Amino acid sequence: MAYPIYYKGAWQDPEQVTVSVKDVGFLRGFGIFDFFRIMDGHPIFMSDHLDRFLSSASKMGLSHSYSKESLAALINEIAALSVDPCLGVKLVLTAGFSLNGFDPIGESELYIFPGVFSFAEPTAGMRLMSREYKREMADIKSLNYAYALREMPAVRAAGGDDLIYHTPEFGVSESSRSNLFYVKDGVIHTPADHILEGITRKMVIALASSVYEVRVGKCTLADFMNADEVFTTGSTKRVLPIFSIDGKQIGDGKRGEVTERLYQLLLVNEK
Repeated sequence: MAYPIYYKGAWQDPEQVTVSVKDVGFLRGFGIFDFFRIMDGHPIFMSDHLDRFLSSASKMGLSHSYSKESLAALINEIAALSVDPCLGVKLVLTAGFSLNGFDPIGESELYIFPGVFSFAEPTAGMRLMSREYKREMADIKSLNYAYALREMPAVRAAGGDDLIYHTPEFGVSESSRSNLFYVKDGVIHTPADHILEGITRKMVIALASSVYEVRVGKCTLADFMNADEVFTTGSTKRVLPIFSIDGKQIGDGKRGEVTERLYQLLLVNEK
């Protein structure tokens, strides 16, 4: 099924939706987004995602007339139309039209893109390549992923799947599109600074804290590379194991016991 796209205040045929070449979201990457899932017609963690979406819009200075309640109503409309077991829903808010290609005029433009979504096999795992980098405005879910996109060809050529960002001053922050955790001697660690605080990260910390000791603070690249387990979390990944960093195997190179348990706990709490 081809799901409609929300644009200009209505759900529209996806073939009819266009983006203006004068939109500064298109021209300058000036905009924000959020992504979450609808499972069997039920939005997953929608309240938290909408809170973050509205917070990102406020921090970015994007003017709009949408409330949390009006956005939730739109999401529930598309959820009611869902005929697939899993939909991915992306909300995008751009700064809108600009006469000079830089200064936006008027309100921002809201797009809502639903589409069929499927997860990677949870035992498949990922391989990360490190980069010394700190994202600008890391606490805002902005449209700007230029650095990660530029680096991905080299990452894939080296046999990697994604990035792990770090700096000498602050240690590891995150991956390009997900949060990171490592396990050492039964204790779970995750970075605190210069990250986008993921909704799945939030849920995993809460679930893990009832079973394990969880420490949120500075984590070095060496901590991650010498861990017993490393995993990443996100709406598109749930809880996914990391098998290597810069070619160095993590643990026994398989999904660890803690990673598997947290994946199962998250599944139960999605229902």
